[in-house]
Amino acid sequence: MSIETPPKVLRLQNIQALRGIAALLVAFSHLLIIERKYSNDQVLGQWIELGMVGVDLFFVISGFIMVHVAWSFRRGLKAVSEFLFARATRIYPLYWLITAVTFAVWLWRPEIVFSSMADQPDMLKSVLLIPDDHLPFFAIGWTLIHEMFFYLVFALALVFKPKFMLPFLALWAVVLGFGIYNGWDGPSPLLEILFNPLSFEFLFGAFSAWILKMYNAPLAKTALALGIVASITCLALALDRHDGMPATFADRALLFTVPCTLIVYGLSAIEIHGKTLSNALSKLGDWSYSLYLTHIMSLSLIGRVWRKIEQPGNLDNIIVLAFMPIFAIFVSWLCYRFAEKPMLNAAKKARGKLFPRPT
Repeated sequence: MSIETPPKVLRLQNIQALRGIAALLVAFSHLLIIERKYSNDQVLGQWIELGMVGVDLFFVISGFIMVHVAWSFRRGLKAVSEFLFARATRIYPLYWLITAVTFAVWLWRPEIVFSSMADQPDMLKSVLLIPDDHLPFFAIGWTLIHEMFFYLVFALALVFKPKFMLPFLALWAVVLGFGIYNGWDGPSPLLEILFNPLSFEFLFGAFSAWILKMYNAPLAKTALALGIVASITCLALALDRHDGMPATFADRALLFTVPCTLIVYGLSAIEIHGKTLSNALSKLGDWSYSLYLTHIMSLSLIGRVWRKIEQPGNLDNIIVLAFMPIFAIFVSWLCYRFAEKPMLNAAKKARGKLFPRPT
């Protein structure tokens, strides 16, 4: 969604491709909301909401990449500062831009932005991605709040040598599990983040990267095959038991953490052994953060046009719904090319000046 691998660290093309797939899954999941809002007919079922598993996949990828990056990262308090600077400059600039655009739309037509929200959120907390009782102003920013929390905690690992990575992750997992078991996840919004079951998705991704680093990617094909089978099985269970995406974070974590971890590990492991996914999917991965942040705007724009030209019957639904993801990908490419990439380049230069490498 939002993590960039430093150039000196091996960039895994398969993980990049998986980011693109995850972002596209999330975009697909929102087609049902768009169809219900802008069309009088309906061809999509509740099953399409299972695309929200892309968020769970993102969280596992984030945990994996953090260990992958941190393995060769320099250690110490300065390293912690550099790490947090890199993460903040990766997350915030584009998020702020899209939030500003959303706010401008709200000033013009507030019902467009708040049509599905009962209360207006705290704008300062929304902009800074601070946990709150309500969703952020830009609603999908809730996932970025989880990301930022994970980065803050994980940064502590950079104080220690890589050999302490496993004990650090294990201690984190124990504290997390103990807190969830004892109900420490409320009523404070901060505690809800600290002891959220979705944090296990980050941790499982991190553990899988540790295995990859320590044992040279064993059982690559087996893990990938098991991940695919487990994913299909758990998606079917979700559809059968929950009629779509599970309503609670605990159910999501129970269903999707292991399948997503097996897929992330399996795809990265087979790449270590020389097998990669297509370059096209890798490119989509480059645009994944832009796609994640802009897809709702893109789909809504097409939806508003669709409402004015809708025809009786389902044919236009099929055509428009098939076109929407294509348009969303195109907008994400524009956003990446003219906004995100220049921001990344500027952040990279600033990082080089603030944290120069020894010569």
